[in-house]
Amino acid sequence: MFQPEGVRQFWFVRARAFFSAGGILIALIVKIWGGWELPIAPILALLGIPLASNWLLWRQLKAGRLISDATVAGVLAMDILALTGTLALSGGASNPFSSAYLLYVPIGALLLPPTWIWGVVSLAVVAYSILFWSPSFLEHAHHQSMRAHLVGMWVAFIIVGPVVAYAVERLRRAVTTAEDELAESRLQQARAEKLSALATLSAGAAHELSTPLGTIAIAAGELERKGLNPEVTEDAQLIRREIDRCSNILSQLAVDVGAGMGEAAQPLRVADLLDDLNASATTFSVEADPKLLEEFIPLPRRLIHQALRGLLKNARQASHTGAPVVLRASRGPTDLELEIEDQGSGMSAEIQERAGEPFFTSKPQGEGMGLGLFFARSVVEQIGGQMEILSEPGRGTRVRVRLPWVASGRSALPQDAE
Repeated sequence: MFQPEGVRQFWFVRARAFFSAGGILIALIVKIWGGWELPIAPILALLGIPLASNWLLWRQLKAGRLISDATVAGVLAMDILALTGTLALSGGASNPFSSAYLLYVPIGALLLPPTWIWGVVSLAVVAYSILFWSPSFLEHAHHQSMRAHLVGMWVAFIIVGPVVAYAVERLRRAVTTAEDELAESRLQQARAEKLSALATLSAGAAHELSTPLGTIAIAAGELERKGLNPEVTEDAQLIRREIDRCSNILSQLAVDVGAGMGEAAQPLRVADLLDDLNASATTFSVEADPKLLEEFIPLPRRLIHQALRGLLKNARQASHTGAPVVLRASRGPTDLELEIEDQGSGMSAEIQERAGEPFFTSKPQGEGMGLGLFFARSVVEQIGGQMEILSEPGRGTRVRVRLPWVASGRSALPQDAE
């Protein structure tokens, strides 16, 4: 993924190649079929200058280095001078394709800061003005018909107008796409940072609380063994149960957000993924094509298992007693689609909007920490997939997970989050 400025520069290089090749083609057509007496060799040499310099610019961009503003301005100036020389040899200001100077205005505006833009525009104006004193302009004015000139202007407008519109539209679209990708990348990075912070927090909390919890557990055990009276014994047992609960919460928190940090993707058979879930998750039924189950997909096995297990656990808790939880697997063009459907009461629009935020849960107190959806979404998106929640009150919830068939080249979570 390129930065918006890099996208603009790539399109600039492509546009230069297109303009130069188009100019060479038009010159050859006019020379061969138009009947004009043109000095074709110097014209082709001038039009070939942008093509030759483009090779160096393309190499620089492919190497990941942006072109400086000064270089872009210099290249545009060189192109304007090459166009001026070409027009001076083929009719001067009377050449209908003098409107090509307009191409440099939107290109400069998209690529350069204001100071450089006005420099490029000023050069184009001066160059265009000089053409009125070129010998070929005076010769054209005396010997060429006005009708032929007007037809040439019409042809030039048909060519230059759409080219300008196309170039600006594609540049705008490319920049918009790059900005959207950058925003999504920042969002994923923010989620990964939150997950990393939670992992650090859970590890620190478990470490700091283990000693006082252990001390309280020992004291409660001593009270229980002394059997001072039934009420004290009952209170001591309650303390021990609550300590065990706290320990389990801390352990689960560490597992949910800290397990498998930086795990690399490995080829995993779809059937093995589902078998892992069957062995550890609550009961659910599978709907899938048997051929699909034998296919392999690159995934971080422990992380994706942990994420999907959490989604299945949520579905089981949301469903009514005995109601089935269904996991459907299907093959898309570029991804494996897994859909987990429960038979619960569904989510309101307000809850659905907040679903996936860390520590937000709609479950009764003590039944969840609000990390399952957050963790699952973080894992899925970090491996290049997508997760979508579809729910309506009274109609249950479907969680749709799309996992790419081709590895994204990213580890599931940052290595420094360990």
